Amino acid sequence: MTRRPLVRRLRRLLRPVKRMAVGPGAVLLGLLLRASGRRLGLVLVYHRVGDPPGDPSRELVPAQSTASLREQLRMLSRFYRVVPAAELERRAAERRRFERFCVAITFDDDWAGHHDVSLPLLAEAGMTATFFLSGATLEKPSGFWYERVQDAFDRGLAARAFGDGAEVHAVGARVEALPRAERHALVAELDELLGPPQGGLRAGAVRSIRRAGHEIGFHTLTHDTLTTLGPHELETALEDGREQLETVTGAALEAIAYPSGRADDAVLAAVREAGFKRGYTTQPEPVGPGSDPLALGRVDAALQTATKLHLALGRTLLRRPRTRASTPAPR
Repeated sequence: MTRRPLVRRLRRLLRPVKRMAVGPGAVLLGLLLRASGRRLGLVLVYHRVGDPPGDPSRELVPAQSTASLREQLRMLSRFYRVVPAAELERRAAERRRFERFCVAITFDDDWAGHHDVSLPLLAEAGMTATFFLSGATLEKPSGFWYERVQDAFDRGLAARAFGDGAEVHAVGARVEALPRAERHALVAELDELLGPPQGGLRAGAVRSIRRAGHEIGFHTLTHDTLTTLGPHELETALEDGREQLETVTGAALEAIAYPSGRADDAVLAAVREAGFKRGYTTQPEPVGPGSDPLALGRVDAALQTATKLHLALGRTLLRRPRTRASTPAPR
């Protein structure tokens, strides 16, 4: 083959990449990985989506713009195979050399934008996702601790609530580490200071998401970090609100996403006892044959360009998946 036809072929290969603003480095890594026989898949996690985009420097959960998510979904459609999360491990095990890697898309928390913004974008892309919900806002608004902390800063009341010089991320880390009772007491104090919370995902919106073919998973009713709870609190967290959410969706909740993405051996044992079949952390790890189904990793896709996300997925595919043998055994 002469040099000129080879150059033309490379240009044809990179033409769609330029249109989607995905860099050649990301494409090259992706092609090298596809030439391998690695039987792996990936799970992505999103939170808030909407316009205008949020500011990571002053927000605990900044919104990702609709343009950014649309660009990422186009990239995923071009370079990966998007499958339901429940099928990912099987599809990864079936992968052959040169085939695209499978990815599953997930969303956390009870943002109204899941229905109003993300759902139409997924329909436009012809993709399905898993939405991990708490069910706390099925009938009326309710504010999680990180929302109430953010409200205090957004409304200029942070000094009254947390003292002079308070910084949102430092306060967020401190509140997250509090014992459950103290954290809930703080939220009650913030409710008095700020007034009733607003927003959330109502039962009708959850039903619409389910009717559109998306899976609903559990994210616990009060979004407490499960690794901070005692045995009784942990058992309660895995039960409260689950039945109500199952009644709304008309289906059993088989998967759980751990609040703050954390799960230790005690949490895994309790989740197994509660009957969940899949559990998701926020560790950027691939999924493969033999992965512990209750300790599946996810890649944070929010606030990244399509190029950076493509590179992040490629780097994650270079890692070893966490297997049952490498997951700490329950005590």
